[in-house]
Amino acid sequence: MKAALLKNIRKIEVTDISIPEPKDDEILIKVLYSLTCGTDLKAYERGHPYIKYPIVLGHEYVGEIVKKGKNVEGFEIGDIVAGVNSAPCFNCFYCKKFQYNLCENIEDVLLGFKLNGCFAEYMIIPSRIVKVNLFKIEEKDFKKYAMLEPLACVIHGINILKIQENENVLIIGSGPIGILLAQVCKNITRDVFLLAKHMNRIKIAEKLGIKTINVEENYEEEIKKITNNYGFDVVIEAVGTLEAWNLAFKFVRKGGKLMYFGGLKKGTEISLDAYKIHYGELKIFGSFHHDPASVKEAYNFIKQNKIQVHSLITEEMKIENIEKALLSMAEGKNMKVGIIID
Repeated sequence: MKAALLKNIRKIEVTDISIPEPKDDEILIKVLYSLTCGTDLKAYERGHPYIKYPIVLGHEYVGEIVKKGKNVEGFEIGDIVAGVNSAPCFNCFYCKKFQYNLCENIEDVLLGFKLNGCFAEYMIIPSRIVKVNLFKIEEKDFKKYAMLEPLACVIHGINILKIQENENVLIIGSGPIGILLAQVCKNITRDVFLLAKHMNRIKIAEKLGIKTINVEENYEEEIKKITNNYGFDVVIEAVGTLEAWNLAFKFVRKGGKLMYFGGLKKGTEISLDAYKIHYGELKIFGSFHHDPASVKEAYNFIKQNKIQVHSLITEEMKIENIEKALLSMAEGKNMKVGIIID
């Protein structure tokens, strides 16, 4: 079968590998559609601590079940399914505290990192994902369900914040995650703003009904005007740079909620004004990955058309052009690329 095999940093090759055989609790799918992710790009450009080379990249997918293990229940050959890239073990220290996204054994079943991912003709869905994080699709428009994994991460973070309908929200970052965050927040409150700098992404956001603030213009004065000089009730950083982390801290009001959604490199230190944290009684959160509840909620969001995801897929390419697809993201030309396998 065709597969995009990452052999080392900046060395990806579309080659033929054997079609895997599912174990008793596993499913084999024929990949119908997959999406690129910023994490795929990072893995290609500079590697990833979870990756063991060589590995088939990709973890956002929709597929058709072509084989299943004898112990698999609830799914049949021919079902169209969508899932995410991991599932908790339910037995470790964190799982027993119901913090499933922090599962100590999450990487054991991490598709596209430790296990071969979806940039291939076929992919194994491991048993843990089959049991809790895999869903049947009954619509002809199945491509949108490939967005399940990033949306689940977004919903997990927003659930932590417990946003109220009278709160205003600022999201820093206009990538796919930033726009997904804005769309989900718009289901809670109307006062959602996106701080962005790329005009092509600003246009996409505005077509989705999201209010935008252009960072290339006098954005600080605009924010003061919008918030009557108080700052936002809720600020979500969704870029993953030190500059964006500092901006997020700057624009949250006293008594407000601040979430750092975009991750920084391990060992990165930040400097925050302790006076504002203490006397301003800030609530500061981090958000990582997803949990079964947020995955199910994301599935229902897509199924019920509570958000629109098609506009985030800015181009489609064949698997043979996977390197071109990743580089187009690095250049800012594309947000997400749909990968098609003939």
